[in-house]
Parts: sequence; structure tokens; C-alpha cells
Amino acid sequence: MNAATPQWASPLFFAALFAAMWIAVTWLLSHTSGWVALARVYRAGDAASGIPVRIRAANMGHSLLGQFRNVLTLWVGARGLHLHMLFLFGINSPDLFFPWADISVSRGRHFFFNYIELKFRLAPEIPLRIYGKAAALVQEAAGSDWPEAKPRDAATI
Repeated sequence: MNAATPQWASPLFFAALFAAMWIAVTWLLSHTSGWVALARVYRAGDAASGIPVRIRAANMGHSLLGQFRNVLTLWVGARGLHLHMLFLFGINSPDLFFPWADISVSRGRHFFFNYIELKFRLAPEIPLRIYGKAAALVQEAAGSDWPEAKPRDAATI
């Protein structure tokens, strides 16, 4: 006696359910991290150019849901920073472009990890923290364009 397989158990149903859940979760994360709010004022209009830096660990906004691991690439160019999320996770997360004039930088330490915190003039409530070696690579790639306040020389005081 063979029982018919219920319709809800078909592989197509599970694939559709997985896709719907993936879209819903990535859409939710784009809002809770602050990416959507940044895109309202800093949506990239051009293709990325400059020196690409793969970001292993970053945090956007103040939510625990704004943590990114190995899904961000930051292009450091002469005009500013271009932020891109890996396409599998980029639903509702368009590329962002931040001109150098709109960026301020500070440094910090969270437990054992050093980070740089970027704040943006038109959305200062949504910081972007970049942890580890990538922070140093971004600063190095920026060279003299780096917006961090330079320490004052003792001779100029």
C-alpha cells in the first residue's frame, strides 16, 4: 500500500519556502542595520572604482542585527568610499557611495578588537564600524584623502 506524498512535502514547495524566507530575512536585515536609511541619501550612482578592500567584520548602526561577516567590499577611491554587499545578501541593499567630505572617522576598541568608526554627515545616527586588518587597509588605500583628524604636532601648539 503506497500512500500518496502530500502536496506540501514536494521539493518545489520547500524551495519556494526557502526562497521566501531568504528574501524576508535579508529585507528585514537591510532595514534593521540602517542600510536602507543610508541608501536614501548615499545611494551609489556610478560603478565602483578604486582599490577594493574585502571587509571580514563590520557592524552598521546600533542593532545586533547589523553585523556583517565576509559579505562587504569597500572600494577606496579618490572621490570617496563605495560600499557593496555580496549579491546573495544584497536584497534591498543597493550599493552606497560616501564622498570624503561627508565622512568622519574615530577609533575604538571592543573587547579584544580594534576598529574604525565611520560616521556620515547626512546620516550621523548610522555609524559603520570596520574591525581588524581591513580598517588599516582602508586607511592605507585612502592615503592623504583619509578624513581622520590628524594629531597636532607639538611644534605647532
